[in-house]
Amino acid sequence: MSVADETLLLHAYKDGELSPRDALNMERRLAADPALQASLDRLGGLSDALRGAFAEVPVPLNLRDRVIRHVGVAPAPSGSRIPLSSRQSLGAALVIGLALGGVLGSGGMSLLMSGSPRATGEAVLAGHLRSLLAPQPFDIASSDRHVVKPWFNGRTTIAPSAPDLADKGFPLVGGRVDIIDGKPVPSLVYRHDRHVISVTIAPKTSEAPAEEEHRGGSTIERWNVGDLTYWAVSDLNARDLRSFVEMFRGRVAQES
Repeated sequence: MSVADETLLLHAYKDGELSPRDALNMERRLAADPALQASLDRLGGLSDALRGAFAEVPVPLNLRDRVIRHVGVAPAPSGSRIPLSSRQSLGAALVIGLALGGVLGSGGMSLLMSGSPRATGEAVLAGHLRSLLAPQPFDIASSDRHVVKPWFNGRTTIAPSAPDLADKGFPLVGGRVDIIDGKPVPSLVYRHDRHVISVTIAPKTSEAPAEEEHRGGSTIERWNVGDLTYWAVSDLNARDLRSFVEMFRGRVAQES
């Protein structure tokens, strides 16, 4: 890798523009390479100096309303509060959506938001990996499905079934909001030993058949139920994840 490429990669890492997988790789390199870490520290010092030298541009007072109108995400009901991690993820997604809309125009935005199974799968995997970098992989911690399911009301348009499979070795531990195709969707979080399993539920955008995928050490199971697509992601081995999916689908069918 050239010096120029290395510098660009450091800039992208510092600005949070790398994918979760690339960010993890960079963190490992920084831990093993003092010279690279020193370069990042110098970059940070330069950034702080520039930030102090220029005044911030005031944010328009009506920006929040413009974002909501542009993307179509309604605010949470009065009195409810979305955890910090979800607000940050949602805010970042909305700002990026506005910027891309201005650069690409409506045709480009339609292409980006097309919701193909592969594009949606990449977003689901990114949400799962991002959650593993957080202190906890959920926004709400609870093993009670009667707490987790209603927590999504007002935060997403999908109210998922949240079966607890603790009796099968896969306890429900919480839920979070992820951003898929620019919209908030629910993700249920389960554990099996030390493994985290994310089950993300999004509107169905394709008639693609159910399938199993393997990407960068993670296994992804996808299946359709009505007008929804379920995505189960984990670093579990394929056999155990398939067992979880079969038990999850069976329990949801019983509760329907």
